[in-house]
Amino acid sequence: MTLSSTGFDRVRTLLRRRPSVAWRRFLAISLALLAVLLNFWPDVGHPAVVASRDLPAGVSLSSADVRLVTLAAPVSGSFPGVDAVVGRTLNGAARSGVPLTDFDLAGAPDDLVSVAVRVPDQGLAGVVRMGDRVDVVSPSAEVLAENASVRETRGQVVVLTLPRLNANRVAAMSLDHALAVTLR
Repeated sequence: MTLSSTGFDRVRTLLRRRPSVAWRRFLAISLALLAVLLNFWPDVGHPAVVASRDLPAGVSLSSADVRLVTLAAPVSGSFPGVDAVVGRTLNGAARSGVPLTDFDLAGAPDDLVSVAVRVPDQGLAGVVRMGDRVDVVSPSAEVLAENASVRETRGQVVVLTLPRLNANRVAAMSLDHALAVTLR
């Protein structure tokens, strides 16, 4: 090395040195403070529509009946805005402060209808749960409907919500044969 060192030589010399004890302590304290800060960082929450008061079944919801709250964890099937539930009817009674979900409200969109399907055995109906997505298959292995939503299960009957286009065909086939459902 010559007596007049260049900038590159200075950087290379600094990189070869071991970090000082003070630098390592500073880095450790900074990381610990960052971990503590992130631990107490507030969660932004998840918006959900809740009943603003106790509501009986069959009530047509107005903006005075519901309010928007922020929950710590998401609720499956909840609505992110009040506009999505205003004008819809409650299937059952709702308690004040309880999130409203798609199963609490009557009136699926116009292009969707519910159909009861008889499955071959009760064990299969026990595996399928409300909210699952299934395909409906005929005994001849023909797919009658895809991505149908399970609304309810009772014994060997599974109630599915599916497009109106497929509903008549599935209902007619279900009269003569037990149909299979495949989980998605």
